[in-house]
Amino acid sequence: MKLKLIGLSVMLILSSGCMRAPTPEAYTDKEFHKAVHNLLDPDMLPKNPITIPGGKGVTVTVTAESIMDPPFQLSPDVREQISPCVKMASSQKDRFDYLYNCLFNNSKPFGYMENSTLSADACFQNHMGNCFAITNLMVGAARFAKLDAYYMLVEDIVGNKMEKNTVVLSNHIITGIQIGQERRMVDFIPNTRHYYYVVLLSDIKAAGLYYNNLAARLLLQGQTGNARILFNIAEKLYPDSYQIQNNIGVMMLRNGDLSGAKTHFLKALQSARFPDMVMGNVMKIFENRKDMESLYLLRKDMEKARKRNPYFYLSMASRNYWQHNYAAALELCEIAKKIRGDIPEVYLLEFRVFAKLGLKKQEAEAYKQLLKYEHFDGEAPPMPKVVDPPENTGGG
Repeated sequence: MKLKLIGLSVMLILSSGCMRAPTPEAYTDKEFHKAVHNLLDPDMLPKNPITIPGGKGVTVTVTAESIMDPPFQLSPDVREQISPCVKMASSQKDRFDYLYNCLFNNSKPFGYMENSTLSADACFQNHMGNCFAITNLMVGAARFAKLDAYYMLVEDIVGNKMEKNTVVLSNHIITGIQIGQERRMVDFIPNTRHYYYVVLLSDIKAAGLYYNNLAARLLLQGQTGNARILFNIAEKLYPDSYQIQNNIGVMMLRNGDLSGAKTHFLKALQSARFPDMVMGNVMKIFENRKDMESLYLLRKDMEKARKRNPYFYLSMASRNYWQHNYAAALELCEIAKKIRGDIPEVYLLEFRVFAKLGLKKQEAEAYKQLLKYEHFDGEAPPMPKVVDPPENTGGG
C-alpha cells in the first residue's frame, strides 16, 4: 500500500517541556564503523552481496562493507541536495521546523511503502520508504543540521506477518529530536494515534533492528540462508531484543532445529514486553507437530521464563487494575519491581491505584519514582489528576 505524505499528514508529537536531554546515544559515522567492527567477527559478514526487495522496484543491497556504515549516513551528494533545507544561523527550533517543512512539505511527496526498509540515502533518492526508512533519513538530515536526533522504538506498535502459523516480528521506529528541554517525536506511520511504550535506542541497537527488519523480509520470502546472516548480525548489535530473538526462533524452527528454536524463544520471553505473542508462536509450533510431550516440557520452561520477566507481572497487574482488584495489582507490581526496579510503567500503575484508593502519601511516592525513571527534571510539574484512558485502548 502506498500513501502520500503531504503537508501535515506526517504526524508530529510534542512532548511536555520538562524532559531532560537524553544520555547521548549517537555515533558519528567513524565511531559507528569502529563500534560495529569491534562487535562483529569477520566470518559473520556476508561473503557476497545480499539483495532484499524494497518495494516498487527498489532493492536494498547489503555487503560486508555497507554493514559498517550507519543506516542514517548521508552521502556527499545527498548532503548537497538537502543543504538548502538547513538554516544554521537560526535557533534550534526554527532550524528543525525549516528542515522538516523543506524535506516533507515543500518538495516532491514521499510515498509510504510498508516493506521498504531503506537507508537514509535510498529513502531520499527514491522518495519512498516505511517508518524505519524515513526515520533513517530524518536522523541523518537532523544531525547534518546540527540537531540532537536519535531513534526511538515504539514497542506497542509491532509489525507482524503471519505465515505458516508463526509470527515474524518487525519494528515501529520513530525519530526523537531534543530541542533544549523539549523532546519532539516524529512519527511517519499514517493515522497513528497513541503509543504508551517508547524506548530510546542507541544507534547500534537501531542498526540491529534495521537488520532484523531486512532479515524478516528475507525469511518471509524463504531465503533462510541470507536471513540467517542478517539475523546473526542483528543479534550481535542488539542481543536483548525480544523481536530479534523471536525471529531467530522462527527461522530455526523452519530449519527443523527445535532445540535452537526453544533457546531463542526462551530468551525472547525473558525480556518481551508482550510475552503472549512469543508464547503463541511456540505453542502453535508444537501443537501443529502434535508433539504433546515436548509441549508439556516447554510450557514448564516458559512459565519459568515468564516469571523472570517483569512485564508479565505488569500485564497481570494491569488486568487486575481494570477489574478494580487494586490489592492484587499492588502485589504484582511489587513482584515486578523486585525483578527490575526501573520500569516507569510499574510506578505509573501504582500511582493510579493509590489515587483510586485515596492514599495521598503513597500516590506522591509512586509519582516521584515515575518521574525518576521517566527522566523528568527537578522542575517537573505538580502531580496530574488521574484520568484513565478508555478501556478499549488497551489500558494504556
